[in-house]
Amino acid sequence: MPSAVIWLLDANALSENDCDGLPAYLSEPELLRYRRFLRPLRRREFLLGRMVLRFAIAQLTGIAFEAIEIIERQGRAPRLQLPPACSLTPHFSVSHSRGWVACAASADTPLGIDIEAQDGGRDVDALARSAFSAAESDWLSGLPADQKTEAFYALWSSKEALYKLMSNQDEEAVLPELVATGLRLQSGPGWHARNWSQQGFSLSLCSRDPLAAVEQHRLYGAASDGWRQQLGV
Repeated sequence: MPSAVIWLLDANALSENDCDGLPAYLSEPELLRYRRFLRPLRRREFLLGRMVLRFAIAQLTGIAFEAIEIIERQGRAPRLQLPPACSLTPHFSVSHSRGWVACAASADTPLGIDIEAQDGGRDVDALARSAFSAAESDWLSGLPADQKTEAFYALWSSKEALYKLMSNQDEEAVLPELVATGLRLQSGPGWHARNWSQQGFSLSLCSRDPLAAVEQHRLYGAASDGWRQQLGV
């Protein structure tokens, strides 16, 4: 059965100086986009997201980090350009929230990933009424108060991850209901979802096919050589 790997990096722990030299790996279109970000953290998220993506694909395919090219596409996820000798067609998805970067990769099945910072101070019932369907909003309102924040963000991130999965397959992104007969759904025709809650974040992964296994790795620092050392490779 298919499997996937999730890579996580906290960009908040890094400074602009820590990222010196990384822009040299970006293509010219990527570099232009990178320079347009005004906020340092958002600029760092983008840069490190592209580095983690390159690293994830390098680990999956065995291709050198430096040989992986990423092609910008207006309004759509980027496309990979790999050396002709590569026989794999990797699937990937990238997300970021409040400085955290998440990247998922699989050799077997299309993916969509989303990470969302949980904010316990927000009125999640009101947000649900404006952002979710009636069935989804009713499901959330029926939960105990101490479960609502985590449940809201789990559902929100699942919908975002499913949207990315559908977009990555060039499908019209009309999201299905994620609640039916009062129950939270974790799968449907052409999608399967997994959710995690950790360190104040909700993390969701949607795949076209059921996954036998999902590995998670936390990366530290801002250098691919250091990341390989952390993995012992």
